[in-house]
Amino acid sequence: MQNIKPLLIKIAGHFILLYLVLGLIYGMSFFGVLFTALLLGVISYFLADVGLLPRTADWFVLISDFGLASSVIWGMTRFFAHNHLPGLQVSIGAAVVISVFEHFYHQYLTDYVLQKGVPRRSKAKASSLRYGMETAEEIRPETGKKQK
Repeated sequence: MQNIKPLLIKIAGHFILLYLVLGLIYGMSFFGVLFTALLLGVISYFLADVGLLPRTADWFVLISDFGLASSVIWGMTRFFAHNHLPGLQVSIGAAVVISVFEHFYHQYLTDYVLQKGVPRRSKAKASSLRYGMETAEEIRPETGKKQK
């Protein structure tokens, strides 16, 4: 149940951005854009966001999201557009737009979903870091002296 809200946010964001790029600019049908957003959102959420994001760095997940988005969008434009769209240009352009969205979406996930409601940029967490230093009276211990 905890995956439903982030998944719906991801699918809605993908749909809006893909409709702007694929639907309005390139003339892809509404249902083609909807199916592409659903397929890309579900695959990307469970592979990259749930599988990779907690275990790897954000830049690696962004690169994998870009590759996944470009391949899924390329396949769906070939399937729905009946080969009248320039596939490589469309898929890379839409994948760049999706990757920008994914950067902010990953910040949302790491702040509120993966960390159980504790933002990583909160002042409480930053002020809880206490750095200490060990000090001594002497730089070099004196050896050979008898201790009292």
